[in-house]
Amino acid sequence: MASLSGLKQQLLLDGEVVYFHPELGRPVFQKVLQRERSRSVSANAPRLTYVVFDILVDGDRDMRKLPYIERHHRLKEVAANVPGLLIADLFLDGEALWDWAEERGWEGIVMKRLASPYREGKKHRDWYKKKIAIQMEATAVAFIIREGRVASLVLSDEERNYIGRASLGLNERNKRLLLQYAGDHHTDNAVWHPLHSDLRKERLAWLSEPLKVQVTFLEWSQDGMMRHPKLVSIEGV
Repeated sequence: MASLSGLKQQLLLDGEVVYFHPELGRPVFQKVLQRERSRSVSANAPRLTYVVFDILVDGDRDMRKLPYIERHHRLKEVAANVPGLLIADLFLDGEALWDWAEERGWEGIVMKRLASPYREGKKHRDWYKKKIAIQMEATAVAFIIREGRVASLVLSDEERNYIGRASLGLNERNKRLLLQYAGDHHTDNAVWHPLHSDLRKERLAWLSEPLKVQVTFLEWSQDGMMRHPKLVSIEGV
C-alpha cells in the first residue's frame, strides 16, 4: 500500500485491510471483497484503510516476546499519523466497548492479555475474539427445493453476489407460503452463470420477483460467504 511509504523505518506489522462505510461508520467486509475481485482499480473503487493491530519487528529489534501493552505503545510511537494507516485503539473497559460495538452493529471485539507476547495462530488463550451477530438486508433470488419443499433460501447482496444459503429461521408455515410464492413467481432465468459450486447439485426455483429478507450471521468468510446465517424476517411472509 502506498500509505506504508510514510513509515520512516522497516517494520513488520500485523493488521487488516478494512473499508469503513461513510454512512454506517463501521467496516463492511463485502466492499473489500469487491475491491479484490476487480481486475482494475477505478477512481470510484472503495477506499481502503490498513488497520494495524500489532508490531512484530521494529528495525532490527524482535518485539514478539515483549508484553502486548509495550508493543502497542511502541506501535503508536512509530506508526501514528501515517496517512492510510489506523492503529487499533486499546480499551481497558471491555464491557463498555462491547456495548458500544453492539449498539453500532460492529462484528465484535478482540480481547488480549496486556502481558501476553505475540503468538501466531489461534491455539492459545492470550487473545479471544467475542463476536456480535451481524444483521443485514439480503435478497432471496431462489429457493432450494428438496422433496417438494423449500429447504433453503439462496441469498445475494446488493451487488448480486452470492453470499450463501439460509434455512435456520424457517418454519413449516414459511415453507408452505414460500413454495406457493415460487410457483407464482417462477422464472427460468438464473442469476448466475456458472453457478457457485455450493449450488450446482441443488434443485433451484429461481424467482422472477426476488424477496427482501433480514438475516443475522456471525461473520464473513474469506470468500464472501455468511457464516451461520439465520433468517429473521421475510418480506411479505
